[in-house]
Amino acid sequence: NTPKNFSNPNQIPSVEKTTFAKKPLLQKVEINTADTSDYIALPGIGSKLSKRIIAFREKLGGFYSVDQIAETYMLPDSTFQKIKVYLVLDKQAIKRININNATVEEMKSHPYLRYQIANAIFQYRQQHGKFNNVDEIKKIMIITDAIYDKVSPYLSID
Repeated sequence: NTPKNFSNPNQIPSVEKTTFAKKPLLQKVEINTADTSDYIALPGIGSKLSKRIIAFREKLGGFYSVDQIAETYMLPDSTFQKIKVYLVLDKQAIKRININNATVEEMKSHPYLRYQIANAIFQYRQQHGKFNNVDEIKKIMIITDAIYDKVSPYLSID
């Protein structure tokens, strides 16, 4: 038996080329218009979480910040950090509450407006008349800067 001479190209053992399937590039998701399948396409998001994100969005009346997604019930921060780069925002889609004619019930149905705040806005309006601008709710004692910053994108006066 003589050793094989690999200088002859016909005698080189064949090596299977391994091809790696490229992962499809993830699409950006517009958080105020996305449906469940758009969210499910993101890493770590299944049908339950996608439904929770959409339910939260509906209660809010839309998102004004990508970071609000992190407030979704049972969404792990590690998952939010993974998907954050794929999330984009169109603020036009936000539904606003007209504080000059909304009832306490309408206002308190918003996740950021508890009964206490909704009632305070309503009572202030009863005593002082219609608001000239949303900033006027800052005159209400219980409305801190933090509460104002969180809720003001959802309020209007017209």
